[in-house]
Amino acid sequence: MSRRKNRSLEREEPKKEAYDLVLIVCEGEKTEKFYFRSLIKFEKLSSVNIKIISGTGSDPVSVIKTALKEVEDQKEYLPFNKVYCVVDRDEHKNFSNAVNMIKDKNLELIISYPSFEYWYLCHFKYSRAPITRSGTRSSGDNCVATLNAEWKKVFGNEYEKNTENLYEILHDKLEIALSNAAKSLKAAESEEESNPSTKVHILVDYLRKLKI
Repeated sequence: MSRRKNRSLEREEPKKEAYDLVLIVCEGEKTEKFYFRSLIKFEKLSSVNIKIISGTGSDPVSVIKTALKEVEDQKEYLPFNKVYCVVDRDEHKNFSNAVNMIKDKNLELIISYPSFEYWYLCHFKYSRAPITRSGTRSSGDNCVATLNAEWKKVFGNEYEKNTENLYEILHDKLEIALSNAAKSLKAAESEEESNPSTKVHILVDYLRKLKI
C-alpha cells in the first residue's frame, strides 16, 4: 500500500516541460505573485519551468538585484530563457536607477504606470486619464480606487489585493484587457506620456502561449 501511495505522489510532482524556463521577479509580496501563480495554475503550466519570486525589497532596484542574483545562481546548470522584472512606477525615487541597471542585461522590465492595478483596470475599460497623487493618496492608491469603482459595478463587492485566483476571476475579460493594454501602451509611446500604461499584457500573452 505504501509503495503504491509513494508512486502516486511521484506522479503528482511537477516536472520540467519542453518550453522556456522563465523567471518572474515581482515588486509586491502578494498581488503580482498571486496573479501569476493563478495564471500558471489556470493555464496548466509547469511551476518548474516558471519561477515566481519577490524582490528582497519593495522597490524596482531591489527587484532587479534579486533577478540578477537568481540568474547568476542558475546559469551553471539550467539558465533561464527569459527573465522578467514586474515593477510599478508609482512614486519610486530610484526608478531611473532601475532602468539604467538593466542596460546590457538580459532582463525585461514589465512596468505599470502607476501600478499593477492598471492592468486589472484594462479588463473593464480603456482609459488614458492620468492617475496621479491627490492629497495624502499616492498615484498607486488612486489607481486602486479607480479600479474599485469598476470592480464594484461588475462584481458588487470591493477589489481585494490579496485575492489568490484573480487570473481565473478575470479570465473572461482577458481579450479585452490585452487589447486595451496594447492600445494604451501604443498611445503612451506616441504621446510620450506613460501615465497610465502597462506592459503586463506582453508577459501574460507570452506565458499563456508557452505550450502552443
